[in-house]
Amino acid sequence: MTEAWTDKSTRILWLRDLLPKSLDIARVLTFGYDASTVSFYGARSADRIQHFATTLVADLVANRSLEGCSRRPILFICHGLGGILVKKALTYSSTRTSEHVAHLYSIFVSTYGILFFGTPHNGTDTGLWKPSVEQTCPSGFVPSQSDSQLLSSMHKDSEILQIITEQFSSLTKQFHIFFFWEEIETFGKNGKGYIVEEASAAPIIDNTERAGIAADHMQMIRFSDTKTSSYRTVVEALIRYCRCAPSLISRRWEQAVESLTRTWSNEVTGNSGIAFDVHHNNRPFQYERKLSERPQNKHFYIPQVVSSIFTGREDISETVRKCLLSPGDCSPARQQRRYVIHGIGGSGKTQFCSKFAQDHRERFWGVFWIDATSIETAKQSFAKIGTLGGLEATQSAGKHWLSNSEETWLLILNNADNPLLDLADLFPEGQRGCILVTTRNPNFRIHATVGSTEFKGLTKADALILFLRAADIQKPWTSAVESTAHKITDTLGRLALAVIQAGALIMQKICEVQDYLEYYETFRSNIKLKGSSENSNNNDQLTIYATWEHSLESLKFRQTEPCLDALELLSTVAFFHFDHIRIDIFTRALDNKFPTSSFQKKSITQRLSNAIIARLQPPPILPRFFKQGSAKRIQLRVRRALNELRSFSLISYNGTDDSFSLHPVVHSWARDRLSIGDQAVWAQVASNVLAESIQLPPNDVGEKHEEYRRDILVHIDFCLKAKSLDILDYGSIFGGLKLPFALLFQNMWLFTFREQLTNGAKYGYVYLERGRFHEAAGIFSRVKDALVQSRGCKNEKTMAVMLALAATLWGLGRLEEAIALQKVVLDARTYVNGSNHADTLSAMDKLGKSFWLNGQYKEALELQSLAVERMRASLGSDNVITNDAMDNLGVTYGSWRRYNESRELHQEVLSFRKKTQGPTHADTLTTMNNLAMAYMDLGSLGKARELMYRVYDHRKTKIGKEHPWTLWALCNLAKVVSELRMLNEAEEMLVMGIAAAKRSLGDDHLGVLMGVGELARVYARQGRLEESERLTTDTIKRMEKSRGLGHPDTVYALHKLAQLHEMQGKMKKAIEVCELAGERAGLKLTSAHPMTQDIAAQLQKLKTLFKDRPEANAEDGSSSDKHHTSVDGSAQDPSQPAKTLRSYKTF
Repeated sequence: MTEAWTDKSTRILWLRDLLPKSLDIARVLTFGYDASTVSFYGARSADRIQHFATTLVADLVANRSLEGCSRRPILFICHGLGGILVKKALTYSSTRTSEHVAHLYSIFVSTYGILFFGTPHNGTDTGLWKPSVEQTCPSGFVPSQSDSQLLSSMHKDSEILQIITEQFSSLTKQFHIFFFWEEIETFGKNGKGYIVEEASAAPIIDNTERAGIAADHMQMIRFSDTKTSSYRTVVEALIRYCRCAPSLISRRWEQAVESLTRTWSNEVTGNSGIAFDVHHNNRPFQYERKLSERPQNKHFYIPQVVSSIFTGREDISETVRKCLLSPGDCSPARQQRRYVIHGIGGSGKTQFCSKFAQDHRERFWGVFWIDATSIETAKQSFAKIGTLGGLEATQSAGKHWLSNSEETWLLILNNADNPLLDLADLFPEGQRGCILVTTRNPNFRIHATVGSTEFKGLTKADALILFLRAADIQKPWTSAVESTAHKITDTLGRLALAVIQAGALIMQKICEVQDYLEYYETFRSNIKLKGSSENSNNNDQLTIYATWEHSLESLKFRQTEPCLDALELLSTVAFFHFDHIRIDIFTRALDNKFPTSSFQKKSITQRLSNAIIARLQPPPILPRFFKQGSAKRIQLRVRRALNELRSFSLISYNGTDDSFSLHPVVHSWARDRLSIGDQAVWAQVASNVLAESIQLPPNDVGEKHEEYRRDILVHIDFCLKAKSLDILDYGSIFGGLKLPFALLFQNMWLFTFREQLTNGAKYGYVYLERGRFHEAAGIFSRVKDALVQSRGCKNEKTMAVMLALAATLWGLGRLEEAIALQKVVLDARTYVNGSNHADTLSAMDKLGKSFWLNGQYKEALELQSLAVERMRASLGSDNVITNDAMDNLGVTYGSWRRYNESRELHQEVLSFRKKTQGPTHADTLTTMNNLAMAYMDLGSLGKARELMYRVYDHRKTKIGKEHPWTLWALCNLAKVVSELRMLNEAEEMLVMGIAAAKRSLGDDHLGVLMGVGELARVYARQGRLEESERLTTDTIKRMEKSRGLGHPDTVYALHKLAQLHEMQGKMKKAIEVCELAGERAGLKLTSAHPMTQDIAAQLQKLKTLFKDRPEANAEDGSSSDKHHTSVDGSAQDPSQPAKTLRSYKTF
């Protein structure tokens, strides 16, 4: 990469050997690209330039982020084609202003100056350029005139150059620019001349600098003497730029952040961008983004940047392109195009798909990536796609959005290796779209519709080029080097991952090319002796593992702080999931472990007691760097350790979300290299780090915290799979001692026990939030039992876990158990705090709400009425907790048809919440919804409709059109619209809402069942009685299963079915269903409840009608058994005369 800048006679590289003597405050980074390899020649020159430019930006962002200097000023020094790539890179960076990719915008903001050496801004004479290119080509390779990308891109009339120059021209005011041109002609096969003439190398542009260099094109960047005038001119400019850049770039960042904030809040829209005039005190200016910078592609999400040294697979890429994109391809008409790539780990499948997606980005409206490692990771990936479409964050929503998109999209299902995986379930329904699958499982080829390919090793030539590029060995390559390189790549099976790793070791100067195989065989033998896992006995795995063992030993040998930290970090993340490891896992853990404000808030007594406890407490099992230095310094150590791992190609960094990933094979090796005992230790370390990064309520509020917990769920899964959660048997260690007394004994066991309980509570909380109720219940049950043993039922932490367990049991449908736990908590809080304490009253209100949800309306009314009465007296009516309870009581009043009292309470709460929380706060909208329902029940349909439209519109805007609360509002709005007899509109709302709810919640969710029940009533009002009967019968069966036989919702549905049978003239069936409804009402509803009285009145009426019509005895042949426990969904008898049908207005 640096050979072009090195003087051939003196071997002086001025950037390394001379510049630091004059300028010692700058880091010097190099970016290499090979303008002469096969990959740089071909018809798609624009794609190649774009590829190098985006890679340059991504590599810079990764390096600066991991080094903790993302806002440090940048100076670019570029020669020849490098200047074209820098212009393209800065143009690309300037457009990365959306919130998800704004980290890429940092390169544009931070760039202060550019030095262009012999860059052909306006093209060059390709007749002179070609011989200089041929000198650097691989032996035996000469690009053809027709295929040479280099030549097609650089000629004076090149459209590509014109586009790049046009795009960059609007940005020039952002930078200090210095143009240098060659003053000596170059001698070549076609005569002599300037490779890049002055007019092209140094165009005359306002506020730029120009100078000639007394050298030819190749020699103009090779300085060996600090006294030459050309060198002094260059260095003076660099010193001047370095002196002025820091303060200006600092101010520019302040303006850029403000500008981005406005952009994200939609104050700035359209095709314009914001830049800053470096010549006029950073004055902001708008520029028009050219149409060519606004590509057809709208969505592009791949988790890793394509390596700048990606080599080979051109033939397979062309095959995949033809199968997926060619109009006349081999796929049958109207069939989803699926291509399966299978092969061993480390063969380059993932990088190939990333490269294919990037090369063909503009052919797809959207490129999406699914982590198919497990069902859970696939669900999360699809959930993110769902949010892009404005739908809910669920797998079904993401698949639905793709299935219904009329645009061309590419879906990459990566690492679908598990043979138990139902791969077909991950394909969006229908014939639309293109799908690429990567897998180690060859059996998944059966899912391909247009073709499949097995990935093995690279070709001999490609493996050679990849290895030497990874090793940074410059051309020309000697025959000895090529011969040794061939032996190395053949030994490694020409597996891409192993070849890159071997090259990285040589680039790091760990060993020389000629010594590599000797080291490799040594490490391979050591692995065979260890044999710590069955994976390591696989020959292909052994081949790859041996390359990493060498890297590991190199880190150990260096003994520097970053290297030692890197070793511990690698052992820790070996027990995370291998993909999308957020760096803020570590920073959050640090912040939570060492909160900056905790010391100042504590009294002297608290500080003293904490100091004593800290002396007794054994050190937590965490990485060593967690225990040394300030939190800020530790964060820097984490990033430097990651940079060490990245330098050995052990991780890949993703600047989009500041995360990193390990290749699955690297991930396996990182565990397999450890002994069984060490695996247990580092699995515990990983578990502790994850737990420390999680905050429990009430410190966890906000979307960022919620998103974080969603992202680490896969890491918790993997960690607990490697080492299950341990909780010590408190009784066997401490006997009957409660925790305060146990503190005096066995303190090491005690602190371990406390740490286990805290970790368990945090993991249970994450599982509960993500709807993983079975896992949450298992963890919370164990934590609750341990707390009861150690602290007793009346301890606040015990009660908090009991309430969390109760919420989990609700999710599992174990309602009675949940209520029993809440009763224990209420009794304990009454005993500890008194009956009028806020915590006691809050527990009373929550239990009352649970009674209501469980259909125990009598118990709910009694308890909630008492809670509100006490709250008003002790807390006041303007208290948040009081108003929560009042709103809940208002809903319960509605269940008892005390509609006026319900309306009054909701009006009072709505006024309070508007004033204290705002008109569109979630709680305000909930009360507004409740008030609308009270108005509907009172017959004020106009007011009800107005309020429900407001609730629906606000929720749709704030939380999305398919969020469960939005769909609930839509269902209630449909109820009001149906009462207004706008039946077609109500039907349309319900059909749309039910479909969305099923995607997000499933067929048996209460919200879905309530929506289906309402649709059945709309059908009945439309006269579509058979459809209504079918829906109602199915809803009752599902409610019996999910809500219980005696739940009022089930009873209400039976009540409505009896009415429906009466409308159909099926009197005998109507009586049987009504009798069943009456029996069921006695299970939870009292005889005083209005619904029980309605059912009794309905039954009496039906019996009277039936008695007056003896001819109906044999109307449908239904059973006369009055004690059946299921609903007969048989259709209406065709012989039933239509004239007996009549309207039932209350249906």
